Amino acid sequence: GVSTLNYRGQYLPVTDIVYVASGVGIVPILDQVKAVLPSGSSSVKGVSLVWINGDGKDFDVAINELEEEYFKYNTKLAVSCIGENVRKKALEENEEIEEAVPDFNPGTMAVISGPRAFSEKAKAYLKNRGYPEDCLCVLL
Repeated sequence: GVSTLNYRGQYLPVTDIVYVASGVGIVPILDQVKAVLPSGSSSVKGVSLVWINGDGKDFDVAINELEEEYFKYNTKLAVSCIGENVRKKALEENEEIEEAVPDFNPGTMAVISGPRAFSEKAKAYLKNRGYPEDCLCVLL
């Protein structure tokens, strides 16, 4: 998978990352989390990870690994696992998603990973929440 992200935003250094994932899109996100969270490995001070799945069983693919990372970095990593069928409902209609996704601040990068339809919806959602286009990265 992708081992580095190309940030095109004007706000450097990147101090916060917001990951929004669906389905197996969590797999490359976990690799990123493991790369940016260890002390001294990057300029990142905080990570918010929002993992959205329509079926609770879909969390089984990586929940143990995600929990392990959370216990290692619980002061830097915020995790939200949200059950929502986003094919049928807009992201902004879910209160948990609204609360889990932080407002944009300079130095924040957002990374989206999941099926194409989800990624397009998540990108539009983040732009509506004030995230500049050049601060968004969509993993394909």
